[in-house]
Amino acid sequence: MDKMLAPARDLTDSDQNQAVLDVASALVEDGAAAGRAAASHGLAVEAEAIAAARSRRRLSELIGPIHLTVVWAMYGETSRMVPRAQHPHGEDFVRAKVRQLDWLTGGLPGVTWSIIACDDGCPDRPSSADLMTDIVRAEGYPREGHRSVTVLRLAEVIESDISISPAFDRLTSTEQSRKGGSILAGLAAAIDPARTIGGGRHLVCYTDADLSANLAQLGSLAAPVVAGDEVASALGQRYGIDGAVLVRADGPVTEPHSTGDKPDKIIILFRHFVRALLIPPLAHVLDTQAGFKAFDGAALDPVIRQMTSFNETFDVELLIHLAQHYGPRALAVEPIVFTEDFAATKFPSVEPGPRHLAMVQQIVELYDRLVAPVAPVGGEAADLLALIRTLDLADYVTLIKHLGAEDRDDPTLFERRWPVQHLRDILRP
Repeated sequence: MDKMLAPARDLTDSDQNQAVLDVASALVEDGAAAGRAAASHGLAVEAEAIAAARSRRRLSELIGPIHLTVVWAMYGETSRMVPRAQHPHGEDFVRAKVRQLDWLTGGLPGVTWSIIACDDGCPDRPSSADLMTDIVRAEGYPREGHRSVTVLRLAEVIESDISISPAFDRLTSTEQSRKGGSILAGLAAAIDPARTIGGGRHLVCYTDADLSANLAQLGSLAAPVVAGDEVASALGQRYGIDGAVLVRADGPVTEPHSTGDKPDKIIILFRHFVRALLIPPLAHVLDTQAGFKAFDGAALDPVIRQMTSFNETFDVELLIHLAQHYGPRALAVEPIVFTEDFAATKFPSVEPGPRHLAMVQQIVELYDRLVAPVAPVGGEAADLLALIRTLDLADYVTLIKHLGAEDRDDPTLFERRWPVQHLRDILRP
């Protein structure tokens, strides 16, 4: 690969992935040596290693026993599951995630871990489930207990007599579910009493199948949940808060550049503006879609039973239920280092379009169904709601483009609140 075109952080590079853990080990043991080691690997590896070392320290300070269960969904992941030698997008992510968890927990008395991955009806041949099962067998990972790796198939869960939630129980095929159905099945399996490993606290995390969020950071999500009684979940944030690092192709960035330099900045900020006004308990969660969230296992059971969304709204619905059960303070936010992984992934355009409008409309749908019956909005929020209900695609595009043109020297990010009358004036013929 041309060095001029090489990404700052290559998730397909097994040597670089190991370097993160090696530098993190040096940071834990000898900060001066770590500085020298990090310099040879670049800023992206250094940022990820610093986050991993901080995570390890925080986990080591907790009182055990603690069990960590990691859940992810799989659909079309066979190319990323193999090493790069077998596919240009190959991250060898199953083995890599195991190494990350082993590094995080190794030598910590009373800290154990397990993995549950759920195939969402993957069309690949072999399917994601079949390939991962082969890897589990080849590596000799245990079927139960500490370091166990379990592969579920959503189709089999749907066909079984396992009851997860009334809405989930009505599913008849994987085509009726997207990623959310597999995550929900994995979460339900994780808190199944039959899978309980010892006593103590049980932390359940869900993440993306790829290596964008290093699992060695999981100690930083465990800390606020295990250390206190009021926190039911810790939500990784890729941007928007101090300490969050977004690793792009050209290197790591923090705010104001993480969001401020995005071509779809206004799309992101407008969506958060709508969500913050219509769903106030989530106003402090700036990055609701980040694929790295952890939950107190005991807190999940009543929430899972209420879930009805299996598409892009899954994350937000889950957070609404948690906030309604345990209060907004139960949702802690934690900065993470996250590497943008565009290989083998389809992202919506950075230009305003129907998918972006649909995301805003989904917020309204969640408000109508879950928030309005118990805490209807008033004032400016009610005016915004009325405006959003009337938006068609042309209006939405007009708004985003106009707000973007106004944005040249505005330093505010997620705290931005546009007066509704100003939005109406933009749309006025």
